[in-house]
Amino acid sequence: MNSPVDGASMALAAELPSVAHDFPAAVLLIDTDAEQVVFANDLALQLAPDLTLPVRVEDWSRAAGLQVLSGGELTDSSTPLTAIASGDPESGRQVSAALRSEASRAREWLWAIGMPLQGAPEPLRARALLVLLPVRFPEAIAGAQAAAADSRAHRSVLASGLTLAISDPTADDDPLIWVSPSFEQLTGYTSAEALGRNCRFLQGRDTDPEPLATLRAGLAREETVSTTVLNYRHDGSAFYNHLVISPVFDAEGVVTHRVSVQSDVTAQVLAARERDVARAAVEEARRAEAAAEEAGRFGRLLLTMSEALTATTTLQDVAATVTGVLAPELGASSGGLLIADPARTSLEFVTTVAMPADLDASWSRIGWDEDAPLAVAVRTRQTVFHRDVAALKAAHPGVTAHAELPAMGASINLPLLAGADVVGAIVLIWDSPMELPPQQRTALQALARYTAQAVQRASLLADRRSAVEVLQQSLLTQLPEPDHLELRSRYVPAAVGESVGGDWYDAVVLPDGATALVIGDVTGHDVAAAAHMGQLRGLLRAFAYDRVDPPAEIVGRLDRAVEGLHVEGLATLVLARIEQTPEDAEQGLRRLRWTNAGHPPPILLRPDGSTQVLETTPELMIGVRPDARRNDHTQVLAPGATLLLYTDGLIERRGRDLDEGIVDLRRTLTECVDCTLEELLDHLLAELVGSSPQDDCALLAVRAHPEDRPRPAEAGPGHTAPRSEAT
Repeated sequence: MNSPVDGASMALAAELPSVAHDFPAAVLLIDTDAEQVVFANDLALQLAPDLTLPVRVEDWSRAAGLQVLSGGELTDSSTPLTAIASGDPESGRQVSAALRSEASRAREWLWAIGMPLQGAPEPLRARALLVLLPVRFPEAIAGAQAAAADSRAHRSVLASGLTLAISDPTADDDPLIWVSPSFEQLTGYTSAEALGRNCRFLQGRDTDPEPLATLRAGLAREETVSTTVLNYRHDGSAFYNHLVISPVFDAEGVVTHRVSVQSDVTAQVLAARERDVARAAVEEARRAEAAAEEAGRFGRLLLTMSEALTATTTLQDVAATVTGVLAPELGASSGGLLIADPARTSLEFVTTVAMPADLDASWSRIGWDEDAPLAVAVRTRQTVFHRDVAALKAAHPGVTAHAELPAMGASINLPLLAGADVVGAIVLIWDSPMELPPQQRTALQALARYTAQAVQRASLLADRRSAVEVLQQSLLTQLPEPDHLELRSRYVPAAVGESVGGDWYDAVVLPDGATALVIGDVTGHDVAAAAHMGQLRGLLRAFAYDRVDPPAEIVGRLDRAVEGLHVEGLATLVLARIEQTPEDAEQGLRRLRWTNAGHPPPILLRPDGSTQVLETTPELMIGVRPDARRNDHTQVLAPGATLLLYTDGLIERRGRDLDEGIVDLRRTLTECVDCTLEELLDHLLAELVGSSPQDDCALLAVRAHPEDRPRPAEAGPGHTAPRSEAT
């Protein structure tokens, strides 16, 4: 049989677009003849986590809870998921899923587009790619629609990183006759080296025969089969290959080809093994329940602790979980978590629980090489237990050289091991002598493994937060101090994530004496969003300072620059000028001139406590259309008035719309009409954001002070600048 790969298709593969790869899409590969889902990427698995592939398309739709705009089930609509996968309608359909994924919220609107692989090698023509993209990515949706419309949808599946292969079971030894471009990246073998050979050439001496037997049995039954096999790359390195192999039948029901989807799941397999080791230890503790009620209580406690530790994100969280719960539950009078320094020279307490009052302060830091139970535990990587203080002194005669031992009974010291590293230790102390049964020691060692993983994760998160906080601070502006204007700002990162994002504020005193104000929000909540924000911020500052233009013209220039310079990311923003004409000066007034690019409206707080929402006709956000029409708006800024610019993290909450958030914001502003700007911003954050913000939040407040009154000390010294003319 001729190979379905020729020079034309190889040239086609070299210029593949990546609609399903560059955007956070849930991707399904569907056998349209059997109407089965045979492959799902991670985001798709998160939408229907309880299913085992292959599965019927409509069963997957029901499991994911897909609904149409009317709220009805997609399976009951005129265009169910099976029809969408077949390309009907070609442009796709708007749906929502019951569960969230890493890329979408529960019931967020998704665009479902089916792309039959019409131009792919013949066995793949009975397959279709189904992509579910959040509707907030209009460019991705447009690209996918275009791909579906011009029958080049197979490019997206190849570019999405899926490794596909086709074999010919009618030929001797079922040889490979086509592999996708990503096959070489996965295995290290070129198509020339792979074609004509049975795929068993990827196996090696340590390949487990059990999954191979499962694979052969499924192929013999002419069924779609899924399994994970240890394979070897061209360079000899091992990896776990997850295979989904589906038969392709002709009109007489004879298998003519086999299509496989392959993916490297090494990280998942190794992580599962680590979990299995810890779970096996917990199971050992559970089995001890039959021997005594106390042992059973101990096992349940460890199971609870293991689940609680998975939710910790900081070292303080880990310490509070371990010592604040474990010590009291075990009857220990005190306990502590210690962390090893990077050089492995000492252990330092993160926190303790009710340590003995006569414990010397020098015990808060233990030298790595000391003759102390904690130091011995981390050096030997072994648990150190002493039934009483006499046994401790006998085993460690030099321990009292560090400091006088407190009155204590039994003690246990558990090293925290993360692979080859010792990341810290746990110490528990009882008031009285006691023995610790082997089952309880085993369970405590299991707890130590869970704790070590939590400590390692928290340390990595802390390092990342530190790095991104430095980045964020470098991107935030030191506010100027223009005459008769007081400016104050706040930036609060979300309580989860990387403590950095695309929210920003800015203020610049311009050469003509006007003060330019900016509040903006780039889509995303990570380092990439912060980088895009830095690019937009720099461009906007330069454009605003370069010439005396109205805000709408400056934002228009920014839109065109974003397009021409290929700056990634979408953003909303408000650009404003506070200016004063000679006529305004005679009346002691200032004028606010602004333009709004899809951002929440500014709010004006008057001296009498009333508020005004500076609403305007909605205009497009930055990065959508470079020729978008932009308009300026003006508002008189009377002495004593306060202007508040903010991002949506201040008013947006899960289960509440933005209009309700603005109502709460206006009420909170009125409550603080007599506050200083510092007090006002603190009050807003306390009332509307709280201690665990769901989103990043940036605030910029400007207060116009009367020119005939002394400038408040907290507003800074001010500086003289030429009076601006309205542009």
